[in-house]
Amino acid sequence: MKRVTESNMRKFIALKKKYEAVKDKNILKQINDFIENVINKDKRYFSKLSKYGFTNEELRYCIY
Repeated sequence: MKRVTESNMRKFIALKKKYEAVKDKNILKQINDFIENVINKDKRYFSKLSKYGFTNEELRYCIY
């Protein structure tokens, strides 16, 4: 996952849900790596999220 795409964001949401259930440090490392290296470097992140048509629950995982 090197770019913000709809499929990558769905994988990211699945990782966050899995982390909430398991609390595994390796999953947290993957989540933080994606946030730092992909999301934080994408200037159009929020406009892309609005185009992907996520539900409110899915957007909660993308933003927090």
